[in-house]
Amino acid sequence: MDAFAKALHTTPEYILGFKENEIGSLTDSDRRILRINKRLNSDRQEKVYNYASDQLDEQNNEKVTSMFNHKPLVDIPYGRSTAAGSPINGEDQDTQLIHKLIAGEKVPAGADELVTVDGDSMEPLLKKGSQVFIHYQPEVENGEIAIVHIRDVGVTCKKFYVNEDNTVTLKSINKAYDDMVFDCDEVNVIGKVIL
Repeated sequence: MDAFAKALHTTPEYILGFKENEIGSLTDSDRRILRINKRLNSDRQEKVYNYASDQLDEQNNEKVTSMFNHKPLVDIPYGRSTAAGSPINGEDQDTQLIHKLIAGEKVPAGADELVTVDGDSMEPLLKKGSQVFIHYQPEVENGEIAIVHIRDVGVTCKKFYVNEDNTVTLKSINKAYDDMVFDCDEVNVIGKVIL
């Protein structure tokens, strides 16, 4: 380091980023680094300096947050509830739909709406009052959690299963609730819950 500093007509302390009044306040860690550095030949001292400079630049740049690293706000429909228990009237829910701006990093890919879970049939996974994102789609795979409309009954959130006998079974996660079975033509999938 001394040879490198001499070649640059400066001091090792200046190269290491110390101001003149800081030299007397070297920590034990600073002294250990200087002792090792003094024993290195000049090309290795330069490598140490370059590495330390890169580390300092990286550290200083961590504090700068670019506005380009943030996802923009997403306008997402919000305000409706889904039952997690006895189905609720979906037509009444449509009048409550509003839009909400949510930070893009909090909105999962494919989310079309944010709904509130009204009931405890999907606990412990979906707590009463929690909010979940859904993706509108007319079909889901067996075992996926879906928001469904049951003709003449209402809207609910359940695990969805199509049976061989042309029926649909809607299962709660909470064991206190019985399965609900309907003919396939009575149940329409509104969307899949994004977990």
